[in-house]
Amino acid sequence: MRVIAVGSRNFIMGFRLAGVGGVEAANAKEVLLTVNRLIDDPNVGLIVLPEELVSEIRNEINEIRSKRSMPLIYVLPSPSTGLKIMDYRALLRQVLGV
Repeated sequence: MRVIAVGSRNFIMGFRLAGVGGVEAANAKEVLLTVNRLIDDPNVGLIVLPEELVSEIRNEINEIRSKRSMPLIYVLPSPSTGLKIMDYRALLRQVLGV
């Protein structure tokens, strides 16, 4: 299974240095198009996305996560963001549609 990082050139460069594949995306729309393409590839096991580009498409990413168990989609917080409290109950309600 492959790991793919999707994001800005700076974001994916570090992953490429570690041997992880990367796809450059300049904005949230490009990220979503790339994710939709990658989820159909059976060789992709993990997609890593940057928080700053996912904030606009969070609902779409959560919808993909709720419908598919593979590949895993992980949103990596940017170093500039501080600690953020996550409301897992609200996230679960959103995923379940209640």
